[in-house]
Amino acid sequence: MDKPDVVKTSLRMESIWMDAENRIIQDIVRRIRKTGKITSTADYQINRLVEMGKSTEEVEKILKDALKATYPEMFKLYDDIAEWQYVRDKSIYEQVNREFIPAEENEQLKQVSQAVRKQTQDELHNLARSYGFSVLMGNRRVFMPFSEYYQRYVDMAITDVISGAFDYNTVIRRVVTQMTNSGLRTVDYATGYSNRVHVAVRRSVLTGVSQITGEMNRINADKLGTNYYEVDWHPGARPEHRKWQGKVYSKEELVSVCGLGTATGLQGANCYHDYYPFVKGVSERQWSDEWLRKQNAIESKIKRWQGKELDVYGITQQQRRMETAMRAQRSKIVALKTARADADQILNMRVKYRAQLYEYTKFCRQMGVEQQRERIYMDMLGRVA
Repeated sequence: MDKPDVVKTSLRMESIWMDAENRIIQDIVRRIRKTGKITSTADYQINRLVEMGKSTEEVEKILKDALKATYPEMFKLYDDIAEWQYVRDKSIYEQVNREFIPAEENEQLKQVSQAVRKQTQDELHNLARSYGFSVLMGNRRVFMPFSEYYQRYVDMAITDVISGAFDYNTVIRRVVTQMTNSGLRTVDYATGYSNRVHVAVRRSVLTGVSQITGEMNRINADKLGTNYYEVDWHPGARPEHRKWQGKVYSKEELVSVCGLGTATGLQGANCYHDYYPFVKGVSERQWSDEWLRKQNAIESKIKRWQGKELDVYGITQQQRRMETAMRAQRSKIVALKTARADADQILNMRVKYRAQLYEYTKFCRQMGVEQQRERIYMDMLGRVA
């Protein structure tokens, strides 16, 4: 890039982080107003603001102005949290003089910013690298500005997650609510494939965060002078991923063996795996070959459900199908209510939904897996039955 482009890119990156800081501050203020104190989550978010470069004096002033608090009220808020047994960094509240760290000197922000630039090829938008959004116009699908709307909200969600100040599920709920409140229900792709908005958002945010994490880990590996990485392990991986998870690979093998860069491979669509720098002769593997062999044997064991034979991956997929079916049923109930349909028809739909919930609970208990009801309720439709 020439100098004007470098300046433009730096300003855009600074704007992205300022927007993220503003959302963090708004959430801290909301929590304090609601409870009258600095909660554990607000304490964590204040720590993240300081780590992102804000001075402790600036944080205090921002909170004081936003809360319209007096100095005695701020002193009490700070004194109360400083005396809390589990406070993360007492010095933030006891000595309000920690210096501001300029963005160009903040190593953490510099690293994340570099990863975002690589992920987006210096465009600094569409962090999830989602393409091909379309709407039906006449008899054909046309690329529309909707993609900009969708990408803007997904970009904000990804930035909030990688800032470390918000948890993944909270961000997903917020973005889904924003989109559904604007009337958006499904996301159509130019390929003809379609997803409900909460599914599309969840996948986009997960993929975007995962890929930016990968960029950061490649930067760290370069600094460590290593060409090797350890791919992490998680239960319920799809069979194609199970054979390579938990092992050490060269940068080239991440592509040739694990499929990095493809939709179905490492850090592709719906992939939960990350990979971390591994220095041979120094680093120790987290998962030995013997442990992986035993675990793969456990994951391959078959359990039976209503005539189906399921391994751990199959159980996970069945769980996802049941959650999807319940979200669809919830949507039907809300649509019938909105249309003021016959009361008996609505009641029948509610009874079916309750039966689905019962079956889901029974399935999870019998298969020995945890229920993940947040996946059912992420449609933000509230109580429907």
